[in-house]
Amino acid sequence: MKNEIILESKLTVHQKTHISVVMLIPVFFVIVITLIQHFEQHNLSDISLSFPRLIPATIVLLVLIMLLFLKTGILEKNNNLYEGTYFKGKLLFKKKINLTDKTKVAILKLNKRQKMAWFSIANPDQALSYHKNDITLLNDKHTRKELLVSLDDENLANKTVSFLEENFDLTFETYNPDFS
Repeated sequence: MKNEIILESKLTVHQKTHISVVMLIPVFFVIVITLIQHFEQHNLSDISLSFPRLIPATIVLLVLIMLLFLKTGILEKNNNLYEGTYFKGKLLFKKKINLTDKTKVAILKLNKRQKMAWFSIANPDQALSYHKNDITLLNDKHTRKELLVSLDDENLANKTVSFLEENFDLTFETYNPDFS
């Protein structure tokens, strides 16, 4: 039995676009301009003179590129549930999820809208519609819920629920709160 399941990208397309356009491209141009200025003033053998300016920018560039490829996942370790952040299949960070008073799991299928930030001046009502499958942990009466993960793919959401049922004492149910 596998003790982890790597799911989808941690960032939405909208967030990846912002990282790329607002941060990644400018940092790349800073590196290129620094190199061009160095080669105009010095020869190739003195490239080490530009290292103090290039190293921080290169580190920032690599971190930004890494952000674009982060994935989310869930894992079981010592009978505890964790939400993990993965890069190239390797676990980077994990956050423990408290399962106290949570005995049920449900998939909430939601239609969501995301305002498109770069269209706000020309068309302020421009928005992207999309569907999400929110895997939610519930108490017995479904009156308290906690979002575990939000996924685009319905099949992956079903596999995740199966993983939770196999590894933890959770039961899949249709969300139906009982406020009595």
